Amino acid sequence: MSEDIIDVQAALIGQLQQRLAVVPGFGSVVREGHVQAVMDADGEAEPEQQILLQDGDTVEEERTPSGVREAWTINIVAMSRKRGAAPALRAARLAIKQALKGLKAGLEVPGLVKVSFPVSAVQLPAPGRRWGLRVIPITLTYHQKL
Repeated sequence: MSEDIIDVQAALIGQLQQRLAVVPGFGSVVREGHVQAVMDADGEAEPEQQILLQDGDTVEEERTPSGVREAWTINIVAMSRKRGAAPALRAARLAIKQALKGLKAGLEVPGLVKVSFPVSAVQLPAPGRRWGLRVIPITLTYHQKL
């Protein structure tokens, strides 16, 4: 890549990790990953509470001679295996929204156009399962120079 062209997705992930590190009880571990890999992991190696950034769909909205406008959805997943996790997951949802407040969620990445939060969902542990989670999708629309 040319020196003046940045990988917008990489810059966004980095800033999301930094901003979400302040989420009480969950922010000490903020990483890219896949929920199923954590749920399937054996043993106690995984922290009891964490935030995963799970890559979602990237939709090309418009192509220009110099770049492409894309909308990228990342699932911000607050995960807990503590007993009675529902209140902690509700608190994590609010803390995540607070950490990402503002029109552009506090992110300062060149090319970022807008940020939106589609519908979020909670999943408490099913019988025999340890993990409860709150999925908070964020859609980031940006212009990627090519």
